[in-house]
Amino acid sequence: MCGRYGLNHPHPVLTDWYRASSMPEFKPRYNIAPTMDIIAVRETESGRIGSTMRWGLIPYWAKDTKKLPVMNNARAETIAEKPMFKQSFRQRRCLIPASGFFEWKAEGKSKQPYFISSQDGAPFSFAGIWGTWTADTGESIDSCTIITTACNALMQPIHERMPVILSPDDWAAWLDPDLKQEEILLSLLKPFDAERMQAWPVSPAVGRVANQGEELIQSIS
Repeated sequence: MCGRYGLNHPHPVLTDWYRASSMPEFKPRYNIAPTMDIIAVRETESGRIGSTMRWGLIPYWAKDTKKLPVMNNARAETIAEKPMFKQSFRQRRCLIPASGFFEWKAEGKSKQPYFISSQDGAPFSFAGIWGTWTADTGESIDSCTIITTACNALMQPIHERMPVILSPDDWAAWLDPDLKQEEILLSLLKPFDAERMQAWPVSPAVGRVANQGEELIQSIS
């Protein structure tokens, strides 16, 4: 699963990295949790853009968002079948930039958080899907979810699941709204190369959503 991540790459870096025509201004955040507003990158008629969306997909048919579970993750193995996700999977896909993510490793009766990032310092690009929910009042909310898959060799000692991380070579296919062949799309949803990742233990303080700051991603080993 993926329930916490950070994004501290500067705004100009993300704009260049994704070759985006626009990107929302944002401050570095080191402890992003579900239901928060996050950055999502998608393809539009005017080019690739970054948008602000709620983390936790709200299906368009929902009547009351308060009665829904928070859909912050969708499993790659069932995303093409589940009614909650299948329409967005076919029509509304996005990339979710991250500087790294957190996962908790069970150690006896306690859990040790780890921070996982790329070896070369580049942002991760999580595979995501998005949708627009409209309330009876006319208010609309764009929301998204992060797709997860089986763990790779680096993640295996920490957790059995991990976010799907897409390499730049796969961005165009994933973001293409005209690409609807499930076999092609599903083939992209695989574990990232473990040799391109690194992980280290961090402070349990990251478990509290209110905590922010660079110290949350610093190694305690």
